[in-house]
Amino acid sequence: MSLEWLLFFALLAFGVFPFLIRAGNVGGKVVVGILCLAAGGLFAATKWSAWRERKGFERAQFYASVPREGRPGGYVSSDKCQSCHPDHYSSWHRSYHRTMTQYATPEAVKGKFEGQTLELEGQSYRFERRGDEFWVELLDPDWRLEYLANPGKPPATAPSRVWRRVGITTGSHHMQAYWVASKGGNLQLNLPFSYLFEDQRWVPRNDTFLMDPKHPAPVQLWNANCIQCHSTAGQPKPEPKDHAKLHTQLGEIGIACEACHGPAEKHVELNLNPARRFAKHREGKDSTIVNPAQLPHAASSQVCGQCHSIKSVPSGSDWKYEGFKFRPGDDLEKFTPVIRPTKMPKAHDPKFIDERYWPDGMVRVSGREFNGLVETPCFQKGTMSCLSCHSMHQSEPNDQLAKGMDSNAACTQCHKEIKPEHTHHAVNSSGSLCYNCHMPHTTYGLMKAIRSHQVDSPSVQATLKTGRPNACNLCHLDKTLAWTSEKLTAWFGAKPAELSQDERTVSAAALWALRGDAGQRALLAWHMGWQPARQASGERWLVPYLAQLLEDPYSTVRYIARRSLKSLPEFQDFTFDYVGRSEDRARVRQSAQGKWEQTHAKNLDRHGPAILIRAEGQVDLNAWERLLQQRNNKSMYLQE
Repeated sequence: MSLEWLLFFALLAFGVFPFLIRAGNVGGKVVVGILCLAAGGLFAATKWSAWRERKGFERAQFYASVPREGRPGGYVSSDKCQSCHPDHYSSWHRSYHRTMTQYATPEAVKGKFEGQTLELEGQSYRFERRGDEFWVELLDPDWRLEYLANPGKPPATAPSRVWRRVGITTGSHHMQAYWVASKGGNLQLNLPFSYLFEDQRWVPRNDTFLMDPKHPAPVQLWNANCIQCHSTAGQPKPEPKDHAKLHTQLGEIGIACEACHGPAEKHVELNLNPARRFAKHREGKDSTIVNPAQLPHAASSQVCGQCHSIKSVPSGSDWKYEGFKFRPGDDLEKFTPVIRPTKMPKAHDPKFIDERYWPDGMVRVSGREFNGLVETPCFQKGTMSCLSCHSMHQSEPNDQLAKGMDSNAACTQCHKEIKPEHTHHAVNSSGSLCYNCHMPHTTYGLMKAIRSHQVDSPSVQATLKTGRPNACNLCHLDKTLAWTSEKLTAWFGAKPAELSQDERTVSAAALWALRGDAGQRALLAWHMGWQPARQASGERWLVPYLAQLLEDPYSTVRYIARRSLKSLPEFQDFTFDYVGRSEDRARVRQSAQGKWEQTHAKNLDRHGPAILIRAEGQVDLNAWERLLQQRNNKSMYLQE
């Protein structure tokens, strides 16, 4: 209707204007002026209305192309919790759980989209920001998906380049991955780049995983995998006749209140009554919602374990249509049992196990802490739970440790009988901290080493059997396995280990760094930058090892080695592109070695045959090359 009025006023104004001018009628001129202003206003209003209508249409299109919040089952979203629980809402809102998955808004996107063009495997990717939207020009990802899914039957049509809008992001702590919409409903396809916060740069997504460089790039679909743990109550919902098309629904896009407390519809509805709300607040309990802190320790931990575990999906499960049916307070084992290799049939896929566990069944990849907890005697025979050390609401976002749990209080709250002399280390030293010995950094993920959550004791026997570095040698980098075996035997009565000549005479860290597999090399590269290890072992002798690891075939090993190297005195300004050209790596390694010979080698804090470095600062090249020739080159892909 506004367009018709606009035309009417415009015609009226221009029709009467000549007559009023000739008549010299000032009042008439005012009338014409008003009519012109009205016409101009209507014109602007029309344009504004058309713009809003177009933006509304584009917004509707966008939200139709991404997983949709709002699903059946009593989910009402975290916004409904805020008014009654403002403090809890606030502490959750600043957590990395909330921002694990987000819609691609200017507040969420950390990567640089201002005219970036990246190259990967002969294909270019052009990044562009359009107002509040983020776009990428790339080879049609749907064509590529069809091509990779059917290698023996290439698509009938030729590939074309298309612009696709970024729909969602995952990650907000260390790095961020991005997903673009597919033609298949709201299916989200992975953009093959991630943005590293530490480096403020884009890198190929494969180079953020500990993955054999020969391994083909995996096909990643957010709705089929990430949805399980990176959102709340996800339902993939493929079309029955066309599984390539999805209509995914979510309780909430991130990891939200109802992921831990269960569907809140009934709770919200009943507590609209202030009298009931006050009574339940005084009582401290409300059966319409789940409080993990009030559950038995096993059920409480399973709330975390629904995501922080490696679990199986029973055959015949309809989770792709309805989502997982576990709700906080349920028994997780009835829905998605935790995979425990030591209790599984031998017929289970050995590759699946090898990519996630050490040979004795201890989990070795990040984000799977519940797997470690359930194997811990403190959980099995006691009441240890995730909430024994962690808190969502009374903690800082990093690690979410509850108050005081970064000390021995985490253990002495139960083990009150433990005396300081038990550690055989100086009081207040890093070696006197329980978790440095019983929860060492033997888990890999996020381009770093992470603490194991299976509480265990150092054992040279376990190291020989599994290849898993032990806590003693991860801190005392200059010591041999023989030294560790002698100490554990003398202090705790451990059985002496049978060791080879190299294991008796060469530092365990040197052996793992030179001849270990890619997972061991990554852990050692990280520990060479760990301050407690440097305090115990010295640091000026580490450069040749880190320089060697700059040439490692695995990109994440190179990345970790560079980070540790740059933390050493004189190397803060050392530059190295860990995903740069392979021919540059030898030159960079030689540069680091040369810098070391001019600085640290002349003032060593450790030397001797155990670390293959002579007192005068020369590397024992014969022993070095011999061990390097023994390097374990087995293909690895650790599934974080």
